[in-house]
Amino acid sequence: MEIRNAITVLGVVAAASVVPLVTAAPAQAGQVDCVNYLSSKGYRIGSRVRSACDDVESLADRITCQTGLIGIGVRANHALEACVRA
Repeated sequence: MEIRNAITVLGVVAAASVVPLVTAAPAQAGQVDCVNYLSSKGYRIGSRVRSACDDVESLADRITCQTGLIGIGVRANHALEACVRA
């Protein structure tokens, strides 16, 4: 019985450690897509661009992303597309 409990605990621990990795990947890919899009349009990529492109998960986040990018000189249409990709 102890072996069965140990295996169950190991399974739960393994699942708990995999879930954050799986859920974090799309957000990271979104930031990369946002940054790569802006780079392809000729913008220099720095910490403010990365920060604006980071953690865009809701409509409010997208508006914050766009406002941040426009505030540092990104054209509005480029900011919109970049933030959609984020």
